[in-house]
Amino acid sequence: MPLTLADARSLADQAISRARAQRLHIAVVVLNEMGELVQLDRMDGAAPMQADVAEAKARTALNFQKPTADLAREFDQHPERRAMYEKVARFTPVPLPGGRPIVHHGTIAGAIGVSGSDDKDDEIARAALG
Repeated sequence: MPLTLADARSLADQAISRARAQRLHIAVVVLNEMGELVQLDRMDGAAPMQADVAEAKARTALNFQKPTADLAREFDQHPERRAMYEKVARFTPVPLPGGRPIVHHGTIAGAIGVSGSDDKDDEIARAALG
């Protein structure tokens, strides 16, 4: 089932609600299964570049089909893999917590990326996905 704008809007709203409750200022991006931007929000007070970082995290989660926090641990253990991917991928992998694939009935339907609160980004993305 394709990711709809309503789905993306709901995920972004949930992330923003979670961030607001913690008095955080984030950007959140939702991509569809093809890596196309469906939703982008940057809360008042979030740095402009946070939208770019959130999109990069979502793109990384989508392409590796795993949470970026898991990828960060993997790259820490195997830095040569990170260097290889940075050379050959058509995007810059960003293995920082806050990117998560969106899985629907066992299929990757897209990805969400959250940026702006380093230590809470992954928690907010996970909460948005339920």
